[in-house]
Amino acid sequence: MLRYSRAYPPEALRDFGPAAQWAGEHAQQGPLFLWDDLTLTADAFADEPAYRDESEEWQRFCAEQLGFAVPGDMG
Repeated sequence: MLRYSRAYPPEALRDFGPAAQWAGEHAQQGPLFLWDDLTLTADAFADEPAYRDESEEWQRFCAEQLGFAVPGDMG
């Protein structure tokens, strides 16, 4: 099964404190990658380090603030 990710600039996370803090600690120069399971990584090819949050607030932030959704033809 293919995994889906979408790149975001680190600044896109500034309104979600825990993810913004993680990005500040782990992001090099360049985008962050939000994956279909709502895991955030600083590398498109590596699974770690990763920010993981299963809270409803994180899910809502990803959908509403970042506009993240897995395209229908990916499933």
